[in-house]
Amino acid sequence: MPILFLIIGYLLGSFPTAYFVVKKFTGKDIRFEETGNVGAMNTARTTGKFYLFFLVFAGDALKGYLGVLLPLMLTHHDVLSVTLGGFGVVLGHCYSLYFKIKDGKFAGGKAIASLFGILTGVHFIHLFIPWGAAMLIPVLLTGNLFLGQFCGTLALPLIGFFLFPQYFLMTVLLAIPVFIKQWPRVIPMLQGKEPSWYFKPKKSITNQK
Repeated sequence: MPILFLIIGYLLGSFPTAYFVVKKFTGKDIRFEETGNVGAMNTARTTGKFYLFFLVFAGDALKGYLGVLLPLMLTHHDVLSVTLGGFGVVLGHCYSLYFKIKDGKFAGGKAIASLFGILTGVHFIHLFIPWGAAMLIPVLLTGNLFLGQFCGTLALPLIGFFLFPQYFLMTVLLAIPVFIKQWPRVIPMLQGKEPSWYFKPKKSITNQK
């Protein structure tokens, strides 16, 4: 049964919300626009429309929420089933099966919005709030959104270990694919080439993936 929720989560996560929204409203392929990230922030950068950012963010968060809600409801909070359901969503979002079938190549986003849905669904107080604080504080101090996302990813397993140990494995599994997707942009961030809020594109990162 837990493997079933992993598969369901992966299929949910593989739905590329940003790709379809940007394609619908602009005709562009978001994978080849600005940062190339298939997510809410790059939707805003590509289209310049904040309402599309919120539409994509809500869709991706919903994927995460459903990925853990189903095992929570159907297995009476079986930890392994919930863990694999959430992990499947993040894995699918970062490495979408849709793009693999379409072009023979995995592509996706960084799954930050999906993490919102997953952590809210599992435990709002013990997981989502401290994780949100770990992201928000660096952003408020530096104005750099990517730095906040990166700090949130690093902090996630620590949050699980100290505040919600029964889901420590889940926080580790969630952090791994997100960290892998973020890592190529750490050096540009340290070099000052990563845009602070992403809404004003910089030529140095155009078409970067």
